[in-house]
Amino acid sequence: MSAEVAANVRAHLVGCPACSQALRGEEQFRALVRGHAPRYTAPPALQARVRAALRDVGRPPRTVWRDWVRHRPWLKGSLVGAMAAVAIVWAGGAWLARDPVARLVAAAVDEHVEYAQDTKHRPVPDAEELLRRVQSEAGFLLGPVFRGDAEAPLILAAVTEVRGNRAVALVYRNGPERYTTLLVMPGADAVIPAEDRLAIESFKPHHRVASSKQVLYWKQRDVACLLVSDLDQSGLSAMFLKVRKAA
Repeated sequence: MSAEVAANVRAHLVGCPACSQALRGEEQFRALVRGHAPRYTAPPALQARVRAALRDVGRPPRTVWRDWVRHRPWLKGSLVGAMAAVAIVWAGGAWLARDPVARLVAAAVDEHVEYAQDTKHRPVPDAEELLRRVQSEAGFLLGPVFRGDAEAPLILAAVTEVRGNRAVALVYRNGPERYTTLLVMPGADAVIPAEDRLAIESFKPHHRVASSKQVLYWKQRDVACLLVSDLDQSGLSAMFLKVRKAA
């Protein structure tokens, strides 16, 4: 969709709980499939159990489909793979349910990917005007933010929603086909995981890699921040310092 249509959709989502809930379900499913199914194969024990079940055709009652599969041995490998994929998706869903930060990160990565597509050919706008407008629409105190520079100009500033939380998205262009998205949201009660901290000078934000994107999560004052980037870890650290020291 065009950038204008995408902006209208995001504006609608901010005020429509039903559509926001439907979108969150789509985001979670997409993130689960993209983030887990491509990276894991079924454990050998699970594969063995599935193959044993397919071979076990002697116990009554023998169903029609079992006879059909038995006479088509080339299908067994496909069925093993399909059943293993279902097991992996189920396990991934259970893991996401236990880890609210993972759900938040998955939603943030989806936002980043969409913004990167929307702004791919957009010229560099007036950063001051962008920030004045988004601050007036945010509904919470955004505070000082990184306005961009020659290496990472600010391309987009928009009010959005991340898993039911009102947020401001700031998108920076780091070069051809490389972007970084800063999501800022009210976060007085946000809990940042104590593990997986990345030391960047005197700061130690929480660090993850999700769907091949580098992600940092931290709090400053009364806001929570998510930084999602196409850069490598070194580039992410440099971008984080620009963002964090501007606050």
